[in-house]
Amino acid sequence: MQTYTELTKETEHELVQLLTTETWPYHGTGNPTEESIRTSIQQGNYTNEGTKTFLIRDNAENESIIGMFRLFDLDDPTCLFDLRLKQKYRGQNRGAHAVKWLTEFAFTNYPHLIRIEGHTRHDNLAMRKTFHNSGYVKEAYHRSAWPQNDTLFDSVGYAITRTDWEQGTKTPIEDSVPF
Repeated sequence: MQTYTELTKETEHELVQLLTTETWPYHGTGNPTEESIRTSIQQGNYTNEGTKTFLIRDNAENESIIGMFRLFDLDDPTCLFDLRLKQKYRGQNRGAHAVKWLTEFAFTNYPHLIRIEGHTRHDNLAMRKTFHNSGYVKEAYHRSAWPQNDTLFDSVGYAITRTDWEQGTKTPIEDSVPF
């Protein structure tokens, strides 16, 4: 069973440890430094009026941290999120569980939200499957839009609308215009 606890001053060290002891191959900085994470925390990039970060814990492993997600732009009608799981916990449907939880949390606690978006590299098939299995619809494909290690990757955008979430539906994109 996974649980989600909001990041606090007292748990910042756990976030730093998580982000600096794993490699994040599909994120802009694959191996962030402790200094860069602490600076980012001090700048309010993990917790502020429009940003909430949650640590993902595994109760079966004595509440150890297995990942995190960050919701941001919560003050806009459309928010975004970042999700990270430790390597040993990937491929176990834990990402989909977290995405479903964060979706419910965001729509329940932020009634002005009309949609939630997420983006990933085109070759991150596990995350693309997670979006799909969590009720998100692929809405965008951006060529050469994800810079990482002096390389430009294609990016894919997914979203869920409040209406689809409330109705338990998944409305496909219908664009009959050939251009």
